[in-house]
Amino acid sequence: MHSNFILLTAAKNEEKYIGIAIESVLRQNIRPVVWFIMDDGSTDQTAQIVQRYMSEHSFIRLYSTKNHGNRSFGSKDKAINAAYELARQLEFDFVGIQDADIAPKENNYYEKVLGKFEANERLGIAGGYIYERYKGAWACRISNSPDSVAGGIQLFRRRCYEGIGGYTPLHYGGEDWLAQLDAKIAGWEVMALPELPVYHYRPTSSSDGRWRGLFRQGMMDASFGSHPVFELMKCARRIAESPVLIGSIISFCGYVWWMISGRDPLLQAEKIVYLRNEQLAKILRWWGDLNSNLRIF
Repeated sequence: MHSNFILLTAAKNEEKYIGIAIESVLRQNIRPVVWFIMDDGSTDQTAQIVQRYMSEHSFIRLYSTKNHGNRSFGSKDKAINAAYELARQLEFDFVGIQDADIAPKENNYYEKVLGKFEANERLGIAGGYIYERYKGAWACRISNSPDSVAGGIQLFRRRCYEGIGGYTPLHYGGEDWLAQLDAKIAGWEVMALPELPVYHYRPTSSSDGRWRGLFRQGMMDASFGSHPVFELMKCARRIAESPVLIGSIISFCGYVWWMISGRDPLLQAEKIVYLRNEQLAKILRWWGDLNSNLRIF
């Protein structure tokens, strides 16, 4: 299998993890045609670390933006979009987005994911399952789902990526979620692969402050028009995620705050309808699984 994908990464003050991410790609038996790493105004050693690798590996390219503010969802999206514009004229069929704190476990990770695309022409987005540190060991994130690929490790078919217009900057985040939603509406399939672990080194939401990040997650869900019953069940299913119980409560409070403040969802009506129909189908599956488990006892 030949290398026919590009890789895009937005990095801001990631000196602790960027080397791990780069090493994970260097270990791959299939490397990208080019890897654009966008230094989004870092004030630490992120750029210098990337430059050291770039001097030894010609496929790694470093570009810097003028953003010197705090890390934000919108700035990441703009950096990724800028990186894609740099790559647009190159020959490639797939677009990978790997966060600066993400590292695939297996050395044949990208080969395996690309193989899924070759086997299914309707596959638009694919990627592995996220693993995070829990009590000193890597554990599968509870929120992993076979039909949703985490934004930190999404691989797109180029036709899919360009068809949906890439990432859309959103004030409360969720650009990866919206990309998947748009892809599904356009008729593409989305597949997460549980057999391919991907290590996430920075705890979720820690870049924005732990509690604030969890609250914003709930607001993000509400801004998408997520169904209230689905949101309640989702938070209940994630009670065991760190921080245990309190994380789910804070996230749900963010959702409720958006609702009671009278704000409208930010998505178009047809996208909300599609999303809620998908969520209601999941609720029925969860309910069926619960009934099956209860019958065992």
